[in-house]
Amino acid sequence: MTRFNRWISLKQPDKQRALGLETAAEYRARWISIRVLYFTGFVMFLAFGIVATGVWPYLKSLDPGANKVFLAYVFAVPPVGQMFFSPFFGWWTNKLTSVRAPLILLVGVFIVGNILYSLTDEFERHRRYILLVARGLVGVGTSAVTICRAYISAATRVSERTKTISYMSLAQSIGLMIGPTFQSVFSALGEQGFSVFGWFRINMYSSAGWVCVILGVFNMVLLMPYIFRDSPIAVKEAMKSQGAANAKETWKSMQLQYFAITQTIVSFSLLMLLYVAFQALLSPIALDQFGWTNEESLFYLGILMTVGALISCVLFLLLDPLCKRFGESNVLVYGAMFALFLSQLMLIPFGSEPITSVTEVGNLTELHNSTTVASGCPLTQEWCQRIPPISKVQFTISYTLLCVSFSIGTTLSQAVFSKLLGPRPQGTWMALLTCAGSAARILGPGSVTLYVLFGTYWTFGAGSVLAGLVFIWMWVYRNTLQPAKPVVPPEMAEELKVLNSKNIVQ
Repeated sequence: MTRFNRWISLKQPDKQRALGLETAAEYRARWISIRVLYFTGFVMFLAFGIVATGVWPYLKSLDPGANKVFLAYVFAVPPVGQMFFSPFFGWWTNKLTSVRAPLILLVGVFIVGNILYSLTDEFERHRRYILLVARGLVGVGTSAVTICRAYISAATRVSERTKTISYMSLAQSIGLMIGPTFQSVFSALGEQGFSVFGWFRINMYSSAGWVCVILGVFNMVLLMPYIFRDSPIAVKEAMKSQGAANAKETWKSMQLQYFAITQTIVSFSLLMLLYVAFQALLSPIALDQFGWTNEESLFYLGILMTVGALISCVLFLLLDPLCKRFGESNVLVYGAMFALFLSQLMLIPFGSEPITSVTEVGNLTELHNSTTVASGCPLTQEWCQRIPPISKVQFTISYTLLCVSFSIGTTLSQAVFSKLLGPRPQGTWMALLTCAGSAARILGPGSVTLYVLFGTYWTFGAGSVLAGLVFIWMWVYRNTLQPAKPVVPPEMAEELKVLNSKNIVQ
């Protein structure tokens, strides 16, 4: 309870006051600004989750001729926009003394994209392409996540960073988790909805965009100077520990560990790739392997995903004490990468009975004459006749392990990545990490094609090999995943060792 009260009151702990890096007022202002960015992360990821279930029926209502191929473009364009614009905004952030201007600009683009998404129904022609542009603008706006990561790296001490990034991940996960709930609530409006002063109509689909607009405007208010302030405490901590006279001197004294940095980028990308791939395969596996109907699939997978999201939230809260107990590199290697390997391995089916095909669960004549999609493995997937099915137990355990590995891995990859870079401006570097994640999100759904053409052995066998190789690589070199340290002359080594033990080492 004492810790919770301190979290609410933003009272500076006595140990931090003794360091002399900031006053109590500066401490309070710093953590208010960090929490503004928690809200920014929540809003940006809410924009992904809130349209996840509604964008396909919305697209069909706007343009009945649109197909699922175009739907894939609608889902792919936000990460594409994020991938192309993150490097520019990351570089721009490094050139500025405050991240406020790029953040406000990106939140503004985010608002415009959601307004366009909500008003697409008001256009008479080219609606599908207007919707595509709207989602692209939202994707560009979510590049703000890159700036949030860079700011957290600059506005936290090394010992605070893992917990802060965990809370940012928690905020983002909550946004993804409750997004579909908003869409479900708005379904009561129906497709007709209601007219606003005769200017435009709000219905069950456009309301999702308007929620993001309102939250975006509130987010912009929170970024105003009287609430949000830049607090470069990471540089102050490094300068004090090294006895440096200025910030550039601290950056130059810390050499970049390119090998370890590459490890974190690869681990982050692989976690994102395999997580997105499995998310894309959830419905095909449920329909093909278990013989569920569409209704059963939505119901049971909804329960599974909700439980997985709750597991992730709990892990985000427990991550900081786990890392203090076992060490960040160990938790990353074993809790994330090894769990990822096991999650892929668990999906490789075993047994001798083939998957139930669509011909065994219904009459072919009835199927051709019916609009209902039959459950079971389609005839076009000839591998179903020789490969055994994935059991429900395998499926559940695998998804649970995947949620554990993804929650731990993506958070710690960012935390370790930030600490490896040291106190230098991290806008461009964080943009590189964002681009790697965006590329993985674009490539991930391609696993559906691999699954349809070659089956489960190839799909999850390839995932097991990739995850296994990366796990072994990171396990062998796990000791390199340590915070950046200054390169100092031998005569100063003992003095800096004492300072670092008090101020830097967790």
